[in-house]
Amino acid sequence: MKYGYIRPIDLYDVIPEQEKKIKIYTHNIIRENHTDTKNRYQLDRLLNDILKPNDQLYVTDLCILADSTKQLVDIVNSLDRDFISIRIINPSMFISPTPRYTFNQILSEISNFQSDVVRFRTKEGVNSATKKGKQMGRPKRNDENIRKAIEMYTLNKFTLDEIKSATNISRATLYRHLDK
Repeated sequence: MKYGYIRPIDLYDVIPEQEKKIKIYTHNIIRENHTDTKNRYQLDRLLNDILKPNDQLYVTDLCILADSTKQLVDIVNSLDRDFISIRIINPSMFISPTPRYTFNQILSEISNFQSDVVRFRTKEGVNSATKKGKQMGRPKRNDENIRKAIEMYTLNKFTLDEIKSATNISRATLYRHLDK
């Protein structure tokens, strides 16, 4: 049988796009409803209870299937024992017990996979921090200190080092605000 697995990781394809791509091959789609790296109950159910020897598993990207290289190796090894093949749609790759790829192709896909995992984790971290009310990016300078630094500069009585020590405004920040 052919099965698809999707989860809401939208590095490349959002859920409807993942479904659309997988439905070309099968309508037996197992959906994870969260992006968490833990508690992937649907994936566990698929790997342990649903897939049978000689079945095929379809995913759009490797990062949908696994969250780390170690997890990917474990999944592939487990599926190989039961002669279950994996088809990854976006790089158009077929993983089966009989290898068909050169070492360079394998390394390239592993490198892409690791980049995808880092991008996904970074995106999730930023989203989580934003939801908690954290400010992203460099903090704003105190407007009062900038105003005071500009005032000291225009008086022509202070050196740049004196302005910096009095206001904690760097030379570059001062010049940037003078240009405004």
